[in-house]
Amino acid sequence: MASRAVSEDLPDMRDRLFFPLAGLLAIMMVFLALQPGINRLPSGAVAGDGLNYDRIVIDGRYLNKMIAGGEARTKLLRTPEDGYMLQVEADADALDDAPELGPHFRLAPDLEVQFSGRKIRATIRVRPTGDQGAMEVKANYSAGRAGESGWKIFALQPGFTDFSFEYDVPVMGAEPGVDYFAIRPVVPEKRRGILVERVTLERLP
Repeated sequence: MASRAVSEDLPDMRDRLFFPLAGLLAIMMVFLALQPGINRLPSGAVAGDGLNYDRIVIDGRYLNKMIAGGEARTKLLRTPEDGYMLQVEADADALDDAPELGPHFRLAPDLEVQFSGRKIRATIRVRPTGDQGAMEVKANYSAGRAGESGWKIFALQPGFTDFSFEYDVPVMGAEPGVDYFAIRPVVPEKRRGILVERVTLERLP
């Protein structure tokens, strides 16, 4: 009788071990499936995510959202202070004048709606690269077919400096447009580069 009681208890012992191990295995499989995306850099359009649309800041890893466009080259760099900056380089006569055909950030539909018909202040914090650094940088806010701010040109300083301009964003039409914010080095000859630390888009009262 004793041997029979022991044999009847064995399935219960196996169940007690099986279900926790199965649960642990499932958790490990989910973790391994998500792991490739954990260290993936942000990409795609810049969005406000329903938070504070009065001040949109693009910095840190989110600088990786810049689209190189044309023949430009962009690279996200780590700083000694464990931060990030974006290197943007282009050759002379390599880029079309259209903002979206060079280095630019694409703005998501929520920002297009929030900025439509409003005055915005765009601020870029930028400096020349150490090798073949640009002497000037230019920026442009484009509302696609509705219009654009035109290129605003700034003389660069040796260190990171803030440069700003204001623009009255046109009212959106019946068809949704595509807004861009473009930044590029001024390249009179050969190749020139800039380092971007931060971009801020403020919706003014």
